[in-house]
Amino acid sequence: MPPRWERLREVLKDPIMKEALERAMTRFAHARGEALVGLGDFQDWSKRCRDLKERALEGADDLWAQVKKGVESKGGHFYMASHGDEARKYIGEAILDTGGSLVVKGKSITSEEIHLNAYLMNLGLEVVETDLGERIIQLAGEKPSHLIVPAIHKTKEEVARIFSQFWGREVPDDPYLITKEVRKDLREKFLKASAGITGANVVSADVPAFFLMTNEGNGRLCSTLPQVHVIITGWEKIVENTEDAFTLFDILPVNSVGLKYSSYLSVFTAPFPWKKGRTWHVVVMDNGRRKAAEDPVLREALRCIRCGACMNVCPVYKTVGGHTFSHVYMGGIGAAWTAITGDLRDAKEVASMCTGCGTCLEVCPMEIPIPRLVERVKELAHGEGPAESLAVRVLSKRRYLESAAGMTSLFAPKRVDKLPGPASYLTEFRVLESPQGPPFHSWARAQGLEVGEGGKVTLYAGCMVDYFYPRIGRDAVRLLKALGIPVQLMKEECCGIPARVVGDWERWEKLAIQNVDGIPADKPLLFLCATCLSGFYQYRDGCSGLPPFYDLSQVILDEVGDSPFPGAFEARVAYHFPCHLERHVGIKEEPLKLLEKVKGVDLVEGEKAHLCCGGAGLYGFKFPPISGEILKKKLEWLEREKVDVLVTSCPSCIMQLRGGVERMGLPVRVLHMATFLIEAWRRGEKGNG
Repeated sequence: MPPRWERLREVLKDPIMKEALERAMTRFAHARGEALVGLGDFQDWSKRCRDLKERALEGADDLWAQVKKGVESKGGHFYMASHGDEARKYIGEAILDTGGSLVVKGKSITSEEIHLNAYLMNLGLEVVETDLGERIIQLAGEKPSHLIVPAIHKTKEEVARIFSQFWGREVPDDPYLITKEVRKDLREKFLKASAGITGANVVSADVPAFFLMTNEGNGRLCSTLPQVHVIITGWEKIVENTEDAFTLFDILPVNSVGLKYSSYLSVFTAPFPWKKGRTWHVVVMDNGRRKAAEDPVLREALRCIRCGACMNVCPVYKTVGGHTFSHVYMGGIGAAWTAITGDLRDAKEVASMCTGCGTCLEVCPMEIPIPRLVERVKELAHGEGPAESLAVRVLSKRRYLESAAGMTSLFAPKRVDKLPGPASYLTEFRVLESPQGPPFHSWARAQGLEVGEGGKVTLYAGCMVDYFYPRIGRDAVRLLKALGIPVQLMKEECCGIPARVVGDWERWEKLAIQNVDGIPADKPLLFLCATCLSGFYQYRDGCSGLPPFYDLSQVILDEVGDSPFPGAFEARVAYHFPCHLERHVGIKEEPLKLLEKVKGVDLVEGEKAHLCCGGAGLYGFKFPPISGEILKKKLEWLEREKVDVLVTSCPSCIMQLRGGVERMGLPVRVLHMATFLIEAWRRGEKGNG
């Protein structure tokens, strides 16, 4: 087994982390849903927040010049650090000038970015984290695992053990009592500290003012009691005015952990003057941010307000936690921030773990296209390794893929229950299928279907349908014919998604050009693969005159109209929403509406219908431990709901789900929408006969 798989497997065995993540994520999701009800339309909020951040980024340097002038006019010191070394040196000198040795520090991911604590301790200073979560992980010798809740991976029992070891006495696993003891311990530190360091969530240029959100009040004590107060913040945190700042704070606590308001919102406009000689320093980190602002894709990450909501819904983060799925910054957005502020090799490692499911797209209040950022990181890092590169070359060339599929269908068994050696882990959580018969296009041409002629719709089958699941294509053609919808073909190349997701942008663009040239402009283009459909949607950005693109459910619904579907299927049926269809393309209602029109269907719905299955194309082969754990949650839902038939619109999802169902021995049929509907139509005909 590859070392990385072994490491992931060990992480997945950690019962404490799994329990802690499950508790927290469930609580956050429920609280966020309730809090959003009173907020109004989430999309309206997102657009407003996006626009105000875009305006600020456009004029960021001028706004910071305004802040500098304001800070210095009030006796403060302003420093723009181009990189981490400059910031660390400046902050270290400012603290050493006090003659003291104790530093109290509020939560700041920007300081984590430049490894500030280690630097200050090397100068002989004692650095004490005062945010409860940060204090826990500091004593545990770890790094934060979440932007908002840094110790989210710890249970109350483990936290009690950490403080018991630190204080040398038994501490009960009661959160209230633990907090009370920590408060007492930290109060002494606040009173003795010579320097306090805080971050800033938002900076408004008009006053100027520095906004800090906390739930414990520690930020105020760090900033007001010590002789020197240092604010460290990122260049991107600027907004034009205080009204914009308060707009962001209306959405930030709601979206992060489901709180309508944080316990404390502190606003600093000048040194707090309770003691003579107090000094105030504002350190603004560039550290790659200005360069990122010039990149049309990475620039999107600069709108991030660190709410952490994308992590709360991410299937990978919920499976392996922030320590595994991060360098300093966590999750998919963390891959972009690692590329901006750190090393591309580290960023590539984080980015490679993202499934690209797009769940984050549904909760980001700044409308940041995180999956696209992950692709950009891979592109900049020349993402694919040798195995991925070979796989992408095979998938991107029809003749290579046809040869590979043909050889596999000839010599491989129909199903593979167990692979030998290290590859055996690929079959630990699913059974693998072999290609099913001759390619779809060979069959279609034999049926008289033509390229670009004779159809009401143009069919794009896709590589998986053509070579791996040709039955799906045959069923779709027969279904459409039965409904009076003649089909024509197009000259297909790979949709390019395999190349795109590994960062091979040159290959992606070449395939896009070839496909656009092959699209008949006068007929709607019908897809049988959600991934391919999402790939073609990307073409729209640079092309005009393209026909409408449809999923099969949309075409059938348009044809059936208000009438029932002419068929029947007596079963408990669930629909698995392919991530690319639902989140990347936005097709959410049509598949369910269509299934409801089929007589006899007992439709099973619920949140789990929208869970990523963990397949994600090649992902299940790259990270089988993570893929298998994500799949497990889906399968448990199917078993619990006693589902008879699981319908979906993505061949890659079918491969993942069908393999998992077989491995678990569940009595569930996994069918493409085309196969399900043609079976329903035939059953309906028999019933009528």
